[in-house]
Amino acid sequence: LPHLIKVWSIMTKSKLGLTAARGTLLSIALRLASFILSQATVRFVSAAALGKASVPLELLLGTALFVSREGFRLALTKESGKESDADAKDGRRMEQRMINVSWLSVPLGAIISMIAMYMHLSTCNHNIAIESEGETKSEYELLDYKMAGVLYCFASFVESLSEPLVIRCLQQMDVTTKAKAEGVALVMKSVSCFGCLYILSSNWAVSAFGISQLLYGITFTTIMYRHGRSIEGGIQWPKRVTESTTINPYKSNSGIRQSFTQSFDYQQLHLVLVFTLQGLFKHALTEADKIVLSALAGSYDQGIYAIASSYGGLAARLLLQPIEENARLLFSRQGALMEQDKQSDSKSTTSAATSKQLVEMQNTYSFLLRTVCLIGLLFATIATNYTSILLRLLAGYRWGSNSKAISALSAFCVYTGFLSLNGITEAFVYGVARSGKDIGQLSIVHAVVGVIFALISPGLVAKFQHGLVAANCICMALRSAYSLYFAWGYFANGKRNSSSIRLIFRAVPHPLVVIAFAVSFAATRASRDHFYDETLEGQTWVLTSLKHIGVGIVCACGTFAVTLRKEADIRQAIKGLLLKQTL
Repeated sequence: LPHLIKVWSIMTKSKLGLTAARGTLLSIALRLASFILSQATVRFVSAAALGKASVPLELLLGTALFVSREGFRLALTKESGKESDADAKDGRRMEQRMINVSWLSVPLGAIISMIAMYMHLSTCNHNIAIESEGETKSEYELLDYKMAGVLYCFASFVESLSEPLVIRCLQQMDVTTKAKAEGVALVMKSVSCFGCLYILSSNWAVSAFGISQLLYGITFTTIMYRHGRSIEGGIQWPKRVTESTTINPYKSNSGIRQSFTQSFDYQQLHLVLVFTLQGLFKHALTEADKIVLSALAGSYDQGIYAIASSYGGLAARLLLQPIEENARLLFSRQGALMEQDKQSDSKSTTSAATSKQLVEMQNTYSFLLRTVCLIGLLFATIATNYTSILLRLLAGYRWGSNSKAISALSAFCVYTGFLSLNGITEAFVYGVARSGKDIGQLSIVHAVVGVIFALISPGLVAKFQHGLVAANCICMALRSAYSLYFAWGYFANGKRNSSSIRLIFRAVPHPLVVIAFAVSFAATRASRDHFYDETLEGQTWVLTSLKHIGVGIVCACGTFAVTLRKEADIRQAIKGLLLKQTL
């Protein structure tokens, strides 16, 4: 933890780092405000309507936006957009060609949105027909789903209109403007969705999500265009580019083809295509859950998974993701220092310095890995027995008393433990990898794991209530196993007395700490069965909940005391952090 704080302080000392830090904090604050507002929305919507909006329609929107803009962002943000060191006129021509390429994202977004709309209208009858037990379908539901899909596709087109301005912000490291636009649009989306659900009848619940998504796109695009008009130079519109030499109008190659060649950078267009094709597989892995649910589950089960994923992923987004990102920066910095020492003149000095830094890196790796294991155990053993109270407080009685939603969120708490392990282990791989071979091997492992997920998830979903979460846990365990193997090889190649067994034992918490978590799980589970009843209401529910929460606090404090007693490095880190705060 002190190392992570040190990395954050180093980041904020540079101008670019401070800008990125401010944009990140602003984005987190606005997203948190949007999350709080969206809790009122969940109370008004049924599980089936939430499932249709959160799974197939979000998958449709995300895929359309990904195909139409991801390649442009990856290709064009590698260039600063400034004039080159050559002739100023040639530099302006190159800059204008890049601007012209960025504006191709607008017609591409329109085409992709129309294709998405056609696919939606041609398949919505099939999606509505996949109904889980207890659901009914009607003409209103089909019309509502069709209308919502059309609104989502139109929202995709509206949002693609802002892509050239977003690319310009990314080129200039102006993440604050983009964060403000996204935050305001998210708040508008949450408020409009709540208002539409309150005003419209329940027959148009899914369309309410479509209207709010369209307002998100309009708000985001409007803010980006207003910002583009306010900055120096205004909006950089596409223009025809001509060479300095005089064009002979009587030559056949001076027509439309030559004009296109001169106005667009073919190298950038090639990169856009390559990055888009490379990203499709990554996008399929990212959206694998939604793909499986859209194909195999009904809208009610999709809604249950959506609510559990929303709350279950909150811990990963707010707690684990910042730890992972800062750990990657820390490992990258330590790895870079080791490489510098290896290239120094004195071999004896280099060997001693490298050995010392390798010891420090391995200690840091073991410490962070053991810390996230403790966080994962906290969610898997204690938090898993308090999901009903969380749903009751955030989403209301209907969700807090839904046994399927409660058990699904409990399964996500267990999944959080696997996420925490995989996050740190892969952060180390990305931080210290210095060759394309290492990253290529990791990409191959991800591809193999993706294929395994595609093979096992349909069977697990068909046989088990939380089969999709189980498939994700298995895949995260496989990815973590490879990352641990990579770490063992890295430390072993550094000629340190390292073995895979020793590395694992240094990262695993003390046996007494594990026993304390197991006892806490048994105690909180018994408390849930004895004191708590999710069907109660009013003062009776409050009293039983307080008793159950009291047992959890006692168990958490006892486990924390055992951890401080047996984990000396964690105790020292907390002590050093507290002393630093007092000083």
